[in-house]
Amino acid sequence: MSALTPSLKRLLRAALISCMLPSVLFTAACETNSTLTTIQQIPKLMDAFNVDGLAVTVVAGKEILVSDGFGTTQDGAPFTSSTSCGLYSATKVLASLTYANLARDGKIDLDKPIGEYLADAPDEWKTIPFFRLLNHTSGIPMIVNNPRFGDLMADPGANNTDIYEIVRDDPLDFEPGEHSRYQQSGYAVGEVILSQSLETGFETLVERYIIEPAGMVDTKHSASIDTSQPPLILSAGGYQTTVEDMARMFLALNSAVIISPDVWTELLLKEPYVVDGYSLGNIIENRKGVLTLGHRGGGARANFRYAPDTQLGVMICTDDVTNNSLPISLANMLIDEVSTGMTPKTPLLVALANYESMSGKEIVSAYKSAALPESEFELSDTEALLNEIGYTLLFDDRSGDAIEVFSLNTELFPGSPNTFDSLGEALLVSGDLASALDNYRKVLEIDPDNENALRMIEEIQARSQ
Repeated sequence: MSALTPSLKRLLRAALISCMLPSVLFTAACETNSTLTTIQQIPKLMDAFNVDGLAVTVVAGKEILVSDGFGTTQDGAPFTSSTSCGLYSATKVLASLTYANLARDGKIDLDKPIGEYLADAPDEWKTIPFFRLLNHTSGIPMIVNNPRFGDLMADPGANNTDIYEIVRDDPLDFEPGEHSRYQQSGYAVGEVILSQSLETGFETLVERYIIEPAGMVDTKHSASIDTSQPPLILSAGGYQTTVEDMARMFLALNSAVIISPDVWTELLLKEPYVVDGYSLGNIIENRKGVLTLGHRGGGARANFRYAPDTQLGVMICTDDVTNNSLPISLANMLIDEVSTGMTPKTPLLVALANYESMSGKEIVSAYKSAALPESEFELSDTEALLNEIGYTLLFDDRSGDAIEVFSLNTELFPGSPNTFDSLGEALLVSGDLASALDNYRKVLEIDPDNENALRMIEEIQARSQ
């Protein structure tokens, strides 16, 4: 892995704060690092994204740049660095690190077929390699939408073997390796293999390989806190943590106490482990030339990102369900600033924060001002944001304002069938059938097989007769 860049070193020297540690053990909460302009913007970002509170940790190398809370929890308590946060699906990062350790130690062979681990596996499972359980390409049926899963969740004595017994009787959803479909069943089967092959549960392995070596004190699965919850699919979700503990984990990872970042990264980037930008419990992203690993969960309530080349870790969490993906935008800003030493662009939503009280024309004008060359705003998510704003207005019975916003989106993204589809829907709601028909036909010019456009054209033509 490459060394820290000169710009990053300069920023780290400027960012030196009282919580700089001689070892990987984190012994006290850190204060906000005011030298990071992104941190200074958090109150403004929280206001624009309508988020009451969150916690942030940023670690680079052996230094904690930030570990702090902002605002309040949904219960009205101050959000601090020691406030408990749910990891939700970001728990899969813990699973990834655990499996990487097991693979390194020769205790699990990720390329070995399931049939060699589970003697009673169905015939069509027997040749599926273990790694497909962790990158959602196994084809094993989804469990969480199975009616019987609700019964298991209500039974404190249920375990992953019960899930295995359910899904093994159903046919595969698709041929292994043919598709990638996000589901949790593979993680349940993986835990069954761990318990049979190693005679050890997943929670014990996480303690052994991650929590204890890193000196983490506040990270545990919710099933161990509330014993009425059955210990189901612990590796796919349900862990609770704090940003203080995440700082400890980043420090331990950077010091190779958990595992060498090189070894972890090499494993994650191995073919055919990476499918559709996903590998062994990690979303693989290239953030403006910076490779990042990690996962998000709980409707973006938790977002974990790690850049192995610069040993930069960012963890953001909130208990605000309607967070408008602020933890994702904020993590991107912090990665950009720490990686380059430059002030990052501000999310476009900040410029349009008051859109619900603005007319469609005012929203269009605000966007055009934000899009000027000298603007401070990040425009990469423009299409999705304008589409979301348009639908918010449409659902609020403001079809005229929605049409203004959707029309702007078609001008900005003339090659996107979705922009014309959205405009067509708003025009249809407004009663302008002819214009709606024109827009759905435009969808078909771009995407001739678009089923929704075909259906809507047929419906409009029937109504026009």
